[in-house]
Amino acid sequence: MLLRSFSIAAVLLAAAPGFAEEASATSATAASQLSAQEASAAAQSSGAQGGTCTACTSGGGDTCSVSQAETIPDEEWKEFIRKKLAESQVAKPEPVDPDPFSFSVYRGRRPEPMGTQTIINGGKMEIATLIVPDPPDVVVQAYYEVFSRMGFRPLVGNVPHSPGVRYLSFRPTGSKKLKTVTLVPSKSGTVILASVGNPEELLVKKPELPGGLPVPPNAQAAATIQQMESGTSSQSSSFVVRASTPEEVREFYRRELARLGYGPVAHSAQQDSESFEKAGVILTLSAKPEKNSNNVVVSLIWLQ
Repeated sequence: MLLRSFSIAAVLLAAAPGFAEEASATSATAASQLSAQEASAAAQSSGAQGGTCTACTSGGGDTCSVSQAETIPDEEWKEFIRKKLAESQVAKPEPVDPDPFSFSVYRGRRPEPMGTQTIINGGKMEIATLIVPDPPDVVVQAYYEVFSRMGFRPLVGNVPHSPGVRYLSFRPTGSKKLKTVTLVPSKSGTVILASVGNPEELLVKKPELPGGLPVPPNAQAAATIQQMESGTSSQSSSFVVRASTPEEVREFYRRELARLGYGPVAHSAQQDSESFEKAGVILTLSAKPEKNSNNVVVSLIWLQ
C-alpha cells in the first residue's frame, strides 16, 4: 500500500508545475478583476449616496455627466489601484470544506482516502483513489461534464513524462486549494487519483534528503514525499543522476550509508534494489537505468 501511495504521489509531483501555473494565473486574474471592479465602484459611489458627485461640477440628482467629469490625477489613481490590489491579496481563512472529495465521486462511487496526510516537497495534500473499469477517455469526459455542471471550467492537461496520464483541475471560489482528478491508465481500466491541496506549496521549498543523506554528483533536485498512516511514518525521495550507472550509484550510497551508521539487511540485495537498517528504520535503495539515456533513476524509501 505504501509503495503504491508513493508512486501515485509521484505522479502528482510531476503534474505540480502545471497545477501551480494555473493557480498563479487564476489568483492574478481574480485580483486584477477585483481591483478594477472596486475602483470603478468607488469612483461612482459618492454621487449615488449624497446627491453631490465629487467628480463633476453638477450638484444634486442621481446621475453624473461624463462630459462634466473632472480627470482624477494619475498618481492618485495608481495609488488607489495598488491599495485595492494589496487588499485583495491579503490572506483570508480557508473556507471549511466538510466533504473535500465529493467532487470526485464517479458514477456513484467515491474514491477512498489514502492515509491521514501526504506531504510532497513540504506541501500538504489530501489524496483518495478509486479504480474503475472505464477507459481514461470516458472518465475524462464524464468528469468534465460534472465539473461544468458545478459551474467550473476545469483545466485539462497531460502529466509530463507519464504517457497516457491526464488530469482535470479547478479551484473552488474563495479557496487557494485546487481540486484535481488525475487519471492513470491500467489493465483493468483507470486509476482515479483525487487530490486537494495548494500545488504552489510543492514548489516553494527545494527538497532535501532526510537524515542529511547526500545525493551523488550530477543529481537533479530530489523530490520528497512523506506518507503518514496510523502507526506508520514513511518517506520517499526520487531523482535522476546524469551520466552515471546503477552500480556507481549503489556504491555511492553503500559508502554514505555506512558512514551514517546504516548496515545492510541480509538477503535484501536484488537486481535493482537493496535495503539497509539503522535503529529500526529500514531504507530501501533502488537504482535503475533511465530508458534511452545514460542516466539513472534513483528511489529511496524510509519505513519506520
